[in-house]
Amino acid sequence: MPEITVLYTPKFLEHKPPYPHPENPSRLRVALEALKSLGGARVVEPHPAALEDLLRVHDADYIEMIQRIVDEGLPLVDNDTYASPGTMSAALAAAGAAVDAVRTAGKNPAIALVRPPGHHAGRRGRAMGAATQGFCIFNNVAVAAATLLSSGCGRVAIVDFDAHHGNGTQEIFYSEPRVLHIDLHEDPVSLYPGTGFPSQLGSGEAEGTKINIVLPPGSADDVYLAAIEEVVVPLLEEFKPEVLLFSAGFDAFEGDGLAHLRAGERAFYELGRIPRMVGVSRAAAVLEGGYSTGLTRGLPAFASALAGVEADWPVKQSREAVLRLAREFLEELKYLLKRYWGI
Repeated sequence: MPEITVLYTPKFLEHKPPYPHPENPSRLRVALEALKSLGGARVVEPHPAALEDLLRVHDADYIEMIQRIVDEGLPLVDNDTYASPGTMSAALAAAGAAVDAVRTAGKNPAIALVRPPGHHAGRRGRAMGAATQGFCIFNNVAVAAATLLSSGCGRVAIVDFDAHHGNGTQEIFYSEPRVLHIDLHEDPVSLYPGTGFPSQLGSGEAEGTKINIVLPPGSADDVYLAAIEEVVVPLLEEFKPEVLLFSAGFDAFEGDGLAHLRAGERAFYELGRIPRMVGVSRAAAVLEGGYSTGLTRGLPAFASALAGVEADWPVKQSREAVLRLAREFLEELKYLLKRYWGI
């Protein structure tokens, strides 16, 4: 397998839950082994993010609150999101790894294999009315995208394929036209955080650049392939991003545990092929969710495609009723997008 750069540090394991929790250090050990099993993985220690990096996407009061929670030894940020003595160093390393992944991406793709995850964290923590931060501390992919913009990059695309809507990322860039945010996620009626409807398109000059592709519960590979072909690829080709970032969650894999989707290896492989499909040479991925089979099977399929490996996974089919509803969702979205795109 061609070389792929993996940004990883043992600091990520020091963010430890005070009670049994699906987002725990063991999931990263599993993910790292899955990538190493492919061959060609070059593990690189990331630099921690600086305060100025965080301030591009988070309010100072929020950053200070996280530091205070850690310093005082408090176990929780909210009912879903915990803290521990190692949380701040892990979170700074995670945000820094996302930035390093972008800087590394070019000749070889890069994956920031991080925790805590980030895409639910908004400017002040909870985003778009969500009840909690969904295990997230700092928004890693948003820090990377904002760093690119601050360095003169004119167009950044973020494709978020975690099963849960990236409400924090959408909130942060809701009025930023230089960021195209495409989010494939389970129907928010059935899953946390309850945001990410097709009508949430962005504001001001950014209206039409925030794309929510809603997937009915039970969606399998065929639904993902249709969404990629009919919406994701055409929009990216028209937007022409200089850099493509993935908020790479693998919890949509069938049986992973925290969602109701049925994606298999083929869906994640096709997601990993997107940079080649649209001709983007700079691509990087930042880990979000994924708790069991998604990490052992979905992550390697995605990474191999990102690295340019050819494969032919079978297409897992959705049930007829699911496929019919998914078709309705896609047609509704395409109708809304015709006002902004030549779709």
